[in-house]
Formats: sequence, structure tokens, C-alpha cells
Amino acid sequence: MTDRAINAGKTAFSKPAWHHASASPATRLATGDQRRRALWACIGIVVATLLLLPLAAFMGPRVPAFLPSYQTATVVAYVIITYLIFAHYRATRTLDLLYIGGGCFYCAGILIVQFLALPDMFLPQRAVLGGAQTTIWLWVFWHAGMALGILLYAASLRWNPALATRHPERMEQVLMAVVVVALVTSLVPVIVFHEQLPQLEDNGNFHRVVTSGIGPFLQFIIALTLLILWQVSRFKTVLQVWLGVALVALLCDTSITMAGGSQFSVGWYVGRCNALISATALLLIYLREMNQVYLKTVQDARLLALNNAMLEVKMDQVRLDDLTGLPSRSLFLELAETLRSSGLLNQQAVALLFIDLDGFKQINDNLGHDRGDTVLVEVAAALRSVLRDSDIAGRVGGDEFVVCLVATPAVIKATATAVASRVVSRVAAIGDGIGCSIGIALCQADSLEWDAALRQADEAMYQAKRQGKSRFTVYGHSLLDELT
Repeated sequence: MTDRAINAGKTAFSKPAWHHASASPATRLATGDQRRRALWACIGIVVATLLLLPLAAFMGPRVPAFLPSYQTATVVAYVIITYLIFAHYRATRTLDLLYIGGGCFYCAGILIVQFLALPDMFLPQRAVLGGAQTTIWLWVFWHAGMALGILLYAASLRWNPALATRHPERMEQVLMAVVVVALVTSLVPVIVFHEQLPQLEDNGNFHRVVTSGIGPFLQFIIALTLLILWQVSRFKTVLQVWLGVALVALLCDTSITMAGGSQFSVGWYVGRCNALISATALLLIYLREMNQVYLKTVQDARLLALNNAMLEVKMDQVRLDDLTGLPSRSLFLELAETLRSSGLLNQQAVALLFIDLDGFKQINDNLGHDRGDTVLVEVAAALRSVLRDSDIAGRVGGDEFVVCLVATPAVIKATATAVASRVVSRVAAIGDGIGCSIGIALCQADSLEWDAALRQADEAMYQAKRQGKSRFTVYGHSLLDELT
């Protein structure tokens, strides 16, 4: 087998798609086009927000289906991206991803509870959980939770805790436990003790989010997270670029929502759209990455199949006789067994012809080995000229050839002897005194043993030589009578 073929096989097996670092948005450097697309997305979000900011306080139409549709879409987005990020972590053990996954998990939990806390959503005139202040406080919590998750991710680019370094397999469970504790800590006050919470909303009006300082502090956290992420990462990777887009959308969401000041205002509607953009930014990039990985996997599978096919061809070429191009003994037996197996389906018989050249030594001694090699090539050509497409020929020794034929028992003898007769004639026509003696062994396909058949054909070949050479003899006339 050639080194090139071996290396091709190794290349195909050693680099599956999921091993490529380029398959991960967390590690792959963002291209110039990706950075430009993200920048234009940020510009579009900011410009649209600024243009609509003067109209934020105007009341828009009351669309009952908008809120459940938005809430469902946002929840689904965070649930899916949480699953994808944790699955990505299990595959790569990239610890930084856990903090983003934890933030998304926290947001998903908060948004699900917020859905249940919305009045008229599941029960008429009231909510399933909490009270009047529950939904607005949950809005504050999920914005802060997402920002803090990204902030921890940015910090982890510079520092990882000792536990993460020594026990990466435990970090997922530890982080999940921390997030569950954070969820319980966040939800219990707003659900159980909602009446004791500072009032941020009054019949759909939430201007107190601004006057209380909670809204501006929330914006400060988001802006600080964006700044720190830029400082530590310079938005080098695809993931970091789109985390920046998510934070810009989140910042515009809080800004225009607080400027609107009440539910169903223009600012409230635009804020919800910005929030949905923030939630889906990571989801879309991961779905795109999944598609890219799938396409690369298909490409690698095709390359692997091509390399394997080339490797098989190389292996078969190695098993071909260099001089004549005929199969060597091992390949001949393999091909003959395949032919026999196909013949077995039709209850056919097999004929094995063992061919030994007469006068070949004299050609080598008198005319030289170059002429001897030419004779062997011409004998191979003679065999190919008389055989059917289904017949197999091989070179098993210096001047020894074999042929395998398959036919029905009724005609196997006539077929084999006709082929042997033509081979004797064609070889004799080469000249320089060359000839051949052929032994023929016949057997039923279902009871054939190749070693025994080769011995029988070899014995018949020597019998032909004893009878005067340049002829053929069939082994085992009693067996031949059975077949015919």
C-alpha cells in the first residue's frame, strides 16, 4: 500500500467535523463580513430606537395577541439557546460558555414565571402567580440576569475559578445549582411577598422604574457589561460579536421602554421588539453554526467515502501483478469466491483452469528475461481476449496462471474445455516455441473448496504435460460425469 493512500485514509479518519476548532462560534475568529453585519445590525437597532424615542410616550393600538406572542417567542428562544449552549459545553468543555448558558437559563426561568404572572393570560381578570408588582420586577430581573451572565463570561476570559480548572466535568452541575438558587431567591420575593415590594408599576404605568433609580442602574449594568466585554475580547470571535449585538439591543430595549413609561405605548412595543432581537441574536448564530457543522459533516463524509474508495483502489492495485496487471493469488481467490457466491444463488457449477507455460524457461535462457516478460504480458492479453466478462483470470506464479469460470452444470464442461482450447491456441500463436498445458477442475458451487480445487487443477495440468504438452486435461472424470 502506498504512503499516499495510507495518509489519505488517516486524514479522513483523524479529522471529523466536530473536532475542528473552526466549528465553534466561541473560538472561531469573526471575519470582516461578520463584523460589518453585526455593526450594521447595531446601527439599525440604535437608529430605529432613536428615531422612535420622541414618540415613545404615545399610546399605540392595544393588540391582545402581541404580548402572549412576544412572551412565547422570547421564552422559546432562551430555552433553545440554553440547551444548545450546554450541549456545546458538553462537547467542547469550553468553560466560558457555562456563564452565558447560566444567564440564558436564568432568563428562561424568569420569563416563564413572568408569563404566568401576566393578568388575563391564563385566568380571566387575574394572574396565575404573584400580584401587581410581580411582572415589572421580573422584567428587571431578567434584564439584569442576562447582563450578569455575559459579564461573568467576559470576566472568565481573564480568570477561571480553581474548581473550573481542576474539575470541568463538575462545573455544569455547580452552575445549574447556582442558577436554581438565584431563581428561587429572585422569585420568592416577587411571588410570595409582592405586596411588600417597592411599587414600580401602577395600572400599567411604570415611570417609577426611572424615578426610583432602578431603571438607570439597570442600564448602567448593561452598558458596563458591553464595555467590559469589548475591553477583554475586542469582539474577536463570532460569539463575542453577537453578544455585543445582544447587549446593544438590550440597552435600547430598556431605554425606549422606560421612555414609553406605560404598557401598550410606542416605547413599550419597540422595547419588546428589541428584547426579542436580543434573545434571538444568540439563537440565530447557533442555529447557523449547526447548519454549518452539518454541511461540513456531509462534506467530510463525502471526502471520507472518496478517500476510502481511493484506498481500496490502491490496495487492489498493490494486489495486482505488476507485470501483467492480473490479480495476484490472494486477490484472485477473493474475486473467485465472490463470483462463486453469486453463482451459488442459481445452483451453478465452477470450473478452475490451472495454466502452466511450456518452453518458458528456454525463452528466458535463450532470448533473455525481457523477452520472457513480454511473453507473460502477451499470455495475459491472450487470456483476456478469450474470457467472458464474468470470468476471472490471475497470475499465481512465475509462468503459472489460473482462470475461474461459472456456468450451469449442464454446460460447465463444454464451457471450460472450449475456453481451454482457445487459450492453448492463442498462447501457441505467440511464437518462439511457447505453449501451455491446462488442468481443469470442476465442482458444484455450493461444495467448492478452493485449495482442493487448485490441487486438482494442478494435478490435471501435470497430466496434460505428461501427455505431450500444449493441451488440456479435466480432473476427476467421475465427478465430471456427475456434473454433466
